Amino acid sequence: MKIKTLMAVATASVMLVACGEKKEQEQTTDVVKFEIMKLAPQSREINYAFPATLVGDKDVTIFPQVEGRILERHYNNGDFVKKGQALITIDPTPYRLMVESDAANVKAAEAALSTAKLQYESQQKLYEKKIVSDYVMKTAQNSYLMAQAQLAQANAALQHSKTDLAHCTVVAPISGVVTRMSDDIGLLIAPGMSDGVLSITDQTRIRARFSITEDTYTNLFRSTELTGGPKGIQDSKGRTVKDVFNNIKLRMKDGVIYDKIGMVINIGGTVDSNTGTVLCEVSYPNPNLILHAGNTASVIFPDHLHNVLVIPQTACKKLQNKYLVFKVNKNNEAVGVVVDVVPTDDGKEYIVTSDALKNGDEIVTDGVARIQEGQKVR
Repeated sequence: MKIKTLMAVATASVMLVACGEKKEQEQTTDVVKFEIMKLAPQSREINYAFPATLVGDKDVTIFPQVEGRILERHYNNGDFVKKGQALITIDPTPYRLMVESDAANVKAAEAALSTAKLQYESQQKLYEKKIVSDYVMKTAQNSYLMAQAQLAQANAALQHSKTDLAHCTVVAPISGVVTRMSDDIGLLIAPGMSDGVLSITDQTRIRARFSITEDTYTNLFRSTELTGGPKGIQDSKGRTVKDVFNNIKLRMKDGVIYDKIGMVINIGGTVDSNTGTVLCEVSYPNPNLILHAGNTASVIFPDHLHNVLVIPQTACKKLQNKYLVFKVNKNNEAVGVVVDVVPTDDGKEYIVTSDALKNGDEIVTDGVARIQEGQKVR
C-alpha cells in the first residue's frame, strides 16, 4: 500500500513538473521579441512632385479685323516674332480704293463748307442792314452748320477707311513664338472666323500648370500658416503665396532639373467638386527659350514640416490606400491602427498625417507581416 502511494505521489510530481515546463514553454513561445520605437515630434523636408503641362506666359490668338484674301505671309511656324512685326498682308486693293474715294469726299465737303460759309457771311451782312428776312438768315446759317457736319462725317469715313487699310497688315501684338500658322495664301479670311488666323505665345516666361489633391493642398497651407483674409491669402507676417512658395524646381521629362527656379503665381481658391483637386500655376524664367509650351514636366514642390511624427516604412503594412501600424499598449500587446502617411524623399520613412498615432506612442518597427492582433511583443 505504501508503495502504491509513493508511486502515485511520484507520478503526480512528474506530471506537475511536466505541466510547469509546458506552461513555461507556452509562455516563452507567446512572447516574440520585436524592435519597438517611441514616437517623438521631428522636422522633415519633403518634395512633392506633380505632373504639369507647360504653357506660355501669354497666349494670344489673332483675328483679322478686315475681310480679304491673304496676299503674303511673313513668318513660319515656330518663328520668334517681335511686337509690331508684320505677320500677314491682306489684299489692300479694295481698301486703298475706299481711302481714295473717302479722300475725294473730304475735298468735296471742304468745298461745300467754304461755299456755305460765304453764303452765311453774305446773308449775315444783309440781315444786319435789314435787307433779308430772319428766314433767309436762318436758312444760310443752317446750311453752314450742315456743311460742317458733312465735312466731319467725310473725315470720319476717311479715317475709318485708312484704319481698314492699315489692318490689311496684321502685326504681332506681343513678342513671342508663332505656335499656329495661318491659312494658305489666297484664302479668304474675315473677322468672324472662329479660330483666328494664327496664335503667338510669349515664352520668355513659362507657366507650369498642374493640380494638387485636397489633402496635399490642406497640408501645404497648414505647414505654412497661410490663411485667407481681407487682404487675400497671407500668413501672420504678411507674406503671400508668392513669398512663401518661391523656390520651386522643375524636372524635365528626361529627368534633368531645370536650372531656373520658379515661384507660385496662382493657387486656386476652391477645390473642384468633380476631381477633388486644386489648380496651381508656377512661373519660370525662360530667357533662352529652352522650355516650350505644350511640353510636360514635373513640378518639385518643397515643404518644410515641423513637429511631425515620422515612422520607418518597415513599420507599415499596406492595406489598399491605407497603412496599418501596430501600436504597443500598456499590456505589451500589439494593437493595429490605420494611419494616413506621406512618403519622404529617401524612400525609407513615412510622415504621419492622421491622428491615429500621438507623441509618446510606441510602435513595432519590424516584422509587422507576421504580427497577430493582440499578440504580446515584449
